[in-house]
Amino acid sequence: MPETMEKIKALEKFLSKHGDDGYISNTLTKMLEYKIQQYDQDIAVLQEDLREFEKRYAMTSAEFFAKFQKGSLGDEMDFIEWAALYQMRQNLFEKKEELAGTK
Repeated sequence: MPETMEKIKALEKFLSKHGDDGYISNTLTKMLEYKIQQYDQDIAVLQEDLREFEKRYAMTSAEFFAKFQKGSLGDEMDFIEWAALYQMRQNLFEKKEELAGTK
């Protein structure tokens, strides 16, 4: 992380001094788009796993997670796994939104 931040600071300094650079801008755009695509793929895999739980227990993952957090469902292994998958997906959504600049 410190190495990446140093590179970002150097890039910021360079752009402040020399102005916008189309090559750098395009490269950054492609890099961000690639990472967002990876998040989308990971989200899709998790979504498939979540759908299996939703079918099995006849409720959405959001409904389940609210009940799980309140402690009204118990601590069966299925519920622990479902909660973990749901949180993983939510974390990926958040990261994707941050990269996309929509959060």
